[in-house]
Amino acid sequence: MGEFDLIDRCFAGRGGQPRTFTRLGIGDDASVHQPAAGMELVVSTDTSLAGVHWPTDLPLAVAADRAVCAALSDLAAMGAEALCCWLNVMAEDAGAVAQMGDGATAALARFDVELVGGDTTRSSCNALAVTVAGQLPAGSAMRRSGAQAGDNIWLCGCVGFHASGLKQWINDCKDGSFVEYFTGVVPMLKQGVRLREQGVQCCMDISDGLLQDATHLACASDVGMEIELSLLPDWPQLVDEIGEAQALQNAAHGGEDYALLFTAPASMRFTDACMIGRCRELPGVSLMLGGQPVSVEKGGYDHFQ
Repeated sequence: MGEFDLIDRCFAGRGGQPRTFTRLGIGDDASVHQPAAGMELVVSTDTSLAGVHWPTDLPLAVAADRAVCAALSDLAAMGAEALCCWLNVMAEDAGAVAQMGDGATAALARFDVELVGGDTTRSSCNALAVTVAGQLPAGSAMRRSGAQAGDNIWLCGCVGFHASGLKQWINDCKDGSFVEYFTGVVPMLKQGVRLREQGVQCCMDISDGLLQDATHLACASDVGMEIELSLLPDWPQLVDEIGEAQALQNAAHGGEDYALLFTAPASMRFTDACMIGRCRELPGVSLMLGGQPVSVEKGGYDHFQ
């Protein structure tokens, strides 16, 4: 099978349904799009590499599904409706193309995101570069710079579960209780849209660890934060299964849970999120456990350290 036959077989007509947003999709040199009146375009890109973003023994279809979902999580953090995706596949052989194509398009179909273009090339290692686009009403995007001192800090989703599942996978405990959180990333697209519609202005997703990402948000907003770890969703389950010390490390530094961390005025309440702390004027992020400060030694993931 030649290159173009392989591309047609693996990608053409797969993914979510065509949308009016797309004027011209796969088949030309570029795609053409038109946001609806009064809407702004939201675009994000993400790269996933074997041996860095997923263990080399993870099935490629699962790895590609995760990669697409991780990219879509950035749209969720902005409160955007996900619309389309451009997918670049770098593969060791034709079999790897087919497997990654299956996983990526399955994720796109599940969240009804149209595949509108991309590229496929042979590579010395397997990797994907995923670009996603969505739209939202002009001026309504949730940003990292919207927190105010006195705001409450909320978390939609769990943290520490992905890292726990990854450790179980690496330790050859493939049926471990947390493995599903590692193999199945879930972008909180509906939740992100709902938060934006409720008036939330400050949000980000947890990809590099709660402490590191909370620090990014605090710095962007020029506030400090105090976070009580015992208030994290399903914290007792995490402690019961892996112990308090490991739960602390995984929750603070694990990353790739793709939960939504957001802030809101004290008058606001949310039914599908947990309040985990408060913003303050004093700079920095303090992690607490049972009201006592917790000392941590490492930050979130850094590709160059």
